[in-house]
Amino acid sequence: MSRSATRALDVLELFGTRRCPLRAVEIGAALDLNPSSTNQMLKTMIGSGHLVFDARRKTYLPSARLTKFSRWIGVLYGPGADVGDLLAEVGRRTNLVATASSPNDLFMQIIDSAIPEGATAERGLRISIFGSAVGSAYLSTLDDADIKRLMVRARLDEARMHALPSEVAAVRARGFAQGPSADDRIWSIALPLPAAVFQVPTVLGIAGPYEAVREDASALVEMARSVILDRCGRSSEAGEEG
Repeated sequence: MSRSATRALDVLELFGTRRCPLRAVEIGAALDLNPSSTNQMLKTMIGSGHLVFDARRKTYLPSARLTKFSRWIGVLYGPGADVGDLLAEVGRRTNLVATASSPNDLFMQIIDSAIPEGATAERGLRISIFGSAVGSAYLSTLDDADIKRLMVRARLDEARMHALPSEVAAVRARGFAQGPSADDRIWSIALPLPAAVFQVPTVLGIAGPYEAVREDASALVEMARSVILDRCGRSSEAGEEG
């Protein structure tokens, strides 16, 4: 996707977060765009009918053209599936990086994040399903046949294919996955979000300094489960029972 298209979607997401008409300067500041780029993008989105402009107040807002789309999104994911709010709450309680990832071929792709000052987590970043905490958490939601199919597609060697099913079974029994980054500087914890609420497979990740996160893993998992239950409602319990 081109950068301009991505920015246009960022604008719509910003309106969803702020839930009020916005001036061009507010949009530019929120998305770190210069005035020229902001004005050109807004002009294009007005021309396409995705935004409308209130000349008296000099504010922009999404047009009625998007109502069918937004209504469908609300029905598709339901009121408990606001992943942005969930990540913000996890980030607030832990002061660690919180991410939501979904599968994309043989990778997990970060779709949203809450990032404390000084930390990084690139939205859109792809992480291998195999050998990562978020990947292991996702694999734990699949049946053995689907896991085997992915292993064959990834061309894992025979030893790895033999060992992986028992590793995934352990994650499934525990309810979460954990592990280090490639350079052993970061430790990550990952939990699948309830399928009864999130129509697309989604994994919550929590990451931070190796020793601190690893030593506090049990408490972090319990906190995350509490936030998931609070934000997603009893649907998460129904998903676990099913």
